[in-house]
Amino acid sequence: MTEREKTVRIEKLAPTGEGIARTDAGVGFVEGALPGELVATNVYQVKKKFWRGRVTAVRERSARRIDGPHADCAGCDWAFFDATAARDAKRDLFRETMHRLGGLDPTAFGDLPMEASPAGYRLRARLHVDGANVGYYAPGSHRVVPAVYCEAIAPETRRLFPAIEAALRESRVAASELSLLEDVEGATRVCRATVSGSPAAAADLAARLARSGFAGVRILGTGGDVLHEEGEAALDLSIGDRGYRVSVDTFFQGNRHLTGPLYAAVAAEASRAPEGEALDAFGGVGFFAGALVDAGHRVVSVEADAAAASDAGETFARWEDGRRCESHEMGVEEFLGRDGRRYSCVVADPPRAGLGKELARNLAERAEVSFVYVSCDPATLARDLPVILAEGFSIRQARLFDLFAFTHRVEALVSLERAA
Repeated sequence: MTEREKTVRIEKLAPTGEGIARTDAGVGFVEGALPGELVATNVYQVKKKFWRGRVTAVRERSARRIDGPHADCAGCDWAFFDATAARDAKRDLFRETMHRLGGLDPTAFGDLPMEASPAGYRLRARLHVDGANVGYYAPGSHRVVPAVYCEAIAPETRRLFPAIEAALRESRVAASELSLLEDVEGATRVCRATVSGSPAAAADLAARLARSGFAGVRILGTGGDVLHEEGEAALDLSIGDRGYRVSVDTFFQGNRHLTGPLYAAVAAEASRAPEGEALDAFGGVGFFAGALVDAGHRVVSVEADAAAASDAGETFARWEDGRRCESHEMGVEEFLGRDGRRYSCVVADPPRAGLGKELARNLAERAEVSFVYVSCDPATLARDLPVILAEGFSIRQARLFDLFAFTHRVEALVSLERAA
């Protein structure tokens, strides 16, 4: 055993998904480990008080570890973790994060019910390409590992991989990335490939990908320029009674099974606020705008990404009640600086970086009755919530959604109401 290898006992899980081992060399964060296990690990990073490693062998395994081809999936860091036990761990880690980073009483979040997700949930997948190999980067590297066994991707989509790889192999371009989008039913798919090569070669690849099973294909150069389009690289996605126009590279909730329950939960919380104007911050293609309209509100949707804002505008134009939606293409901070309105309800679904203290405070000041925070990162949520609570709000309800099954990540919905 070299100084770059260790055999350690795993004490518990870190909120970032690794197993924690306490050693004479400091705290170790070990990828691919479960509590109670004795594992051999490499050591790829050493700092003054901690080190990081990755499991190379399991000497004594947890009863919660499962086997199978998907267990080693490079794109799913908890694929080896029993699904029920993993959800319990996510709930515990959420409470721990709220207390440790936010100084919040874990009991304030109640029982934290969690919506489970079946396999094959991904509506969107962004894959790397190396030659004709399509998959995920192996942890800590740029080596592409095939995604053929990834159970987060629908089996029907995975069955297309040989044809996709054949199209890449037979074309005269060097592809680096492939982004997939499919409809909720899994019947129709579009894709975007990033390549280096001539427009003629890009057209050849697009035609081959279209024949392999895609209704629309967009080929981009490495600088982001469109080299060729075959069909239309956008889909109409149906959630409940509403349809959404979604382009292949714009953000949309990625779990086909849980988009409906998440939508319904936001609509239910928004309906508790008196009917009036509602702000949909980080509105994307208008997903939660639909929930707010269903709750009886007039909606102001704010989104900085031009493509997403364009999709939202097209979506609202198609709805019979779309006139109740007002769309702004700009950052939320810029919008609040220009517009002084207050809102019966504010819904915020920020990216993983969260709101930040200043924006959290500004949004809370604008919410007259209800603030619904949808978060994909408990750490930034824990940072933002105390700021919102300090503006006169209390936590009414919190729920978790296993939008990212087979990984350590979890989606949270925290509903806050202004104290009377």
